[in-house]
Amino acid sequence: MKIFRCLLPVLICGAFAGCATNSVPPAAQPPHPKEAEHLAVLANSADLQARARACQELGVVGGTAAVAPLAALLGVEHLSDYARSGLEGIRDPAAGEALRRALPQLQGRHLAGAVNSLGVRREAAAVSDLQRLALDPARGAAADAVAALGLIATPEAAEALQKVLAEGSAEMRAAAAHAALAAAERLTSEGRAAVARRLLEAAAKAVPESPAATAARSRLAAAR
Repeated sequence: MKIFRCLLPVLICGAFAGCATNSVPPAAQPPHPKEAEHLAVLANSADLQARARACQELGVVGGTAAVAPLAALLGVEHLSDYARSGLEGIRDPAAGEALRRALPQLQGRHLAGAVNSLGVRREAAAVSDLQRLALDPARGAAADAVAALGLIATPEAAEALQKVLAEGSAEMRAAAAHAALAAAERLTSEGRAAVARRLLEAAAKAVPESPAATAARSRLAAAR
């Protein structure tokens, strides 16, 4: 008993010390040793192939410092696809924000590529940007925006798809119905069955004679 009384203050102090340690957010990870090397290639090399490879490698080892140099290449012919691939792989939220900020300046396949990358990243903050693109055929990336919303598959993305299903052209409604099937599957797997059901109902109503609508009705029936 005497030993226990001696140890008790130590145990209590240790418990509080452990709580204090756990409450401190983890320190940011230091830059990868190879990051600076690949950034130097982007900045200084005239070799297109070497720069493309550096973009890809930065998607693996890059951090915040790599975001701006990669974003600067999103509209550059022959490097755009490599740059957005790099941004797809960087976990820092700044990479997704850079893709979003680039959307108004990009055109054609460069715009479509950035939109696709936002979908691959499941960039929830981009939902409103993608909805605008999906309803603006003049920008030329409506179908890509619809597909990206299907990949993001948050409740907000589901609402955006429902808006396209209600207001989009016949072509976009058909594309949105296919995207809705993919989004509904993910939403259901994440415990959002009610959101998925509303999305499937909207798809079945928007393009009632399409194969996507048939699939939506089948899933709705199976879920009852």
